[in-house]
Amino acid sequence: MKKQFIILLLLPLVIFSQENSNFKFKSISVSPLAAFTGGNHGGFVIGGDLGIAYKENIFLLSAQFGQEFVVLSSYRDSFSTLSLSWGRIFEWTSWLQWDAFAGLSYFYYKEKNVAIRGYDRTSTIGFPITSSLKFMIGDYFSIGPQVRVHLNSIQSILTMGINFQVTF
Repeated sequence: MKKQFIILLLLPLVIFSQENSNFKFKSISVSPLAAFTGGNHGGFVIGGDLGIAYKENIFLLSAQFGQEFVVLSSYRDSFSTLSLSWGRIFEWTSWLQWDAFAGLSYFYYKEKNVAIRGYDRTSTIGFPITSSLKFMIGDYFSIGPQVRVHLNSIQSILTMGINFQVTF
């Protein structure tokens, strides 16, 4: 099931890549250390995005990996996502831009199960919504806050952090 979902996510990229006049890489961004909250716990997240432009549209291929912050336990809930989103970039000034994206994702969640002294692993399809405020530092580099909401049937996640982006 995981392989089929990844193939479905990457299939549009292969199709669009055949048209060399309108398809191009737009940006690469990374959130090296962000925080997440979901339910009654929170923790740290590492994430990255690859932006692909097709005419006026921007497609964002994203991955996030998060783990719960716990002091007195070795059991930590964790999650990972792989998303394909569509969105736009709104340029307010030459130094300030806002990005907004929405799409579909694969969501994998691992939570502690003390009864079996292990973990329960579940996965589902989710709906990520991403918003970034970018302050342009130079022609190709930007930095700014990023907020990502991941809605799904297992555990909805809110992620906030600083995003570093290189634009081509």
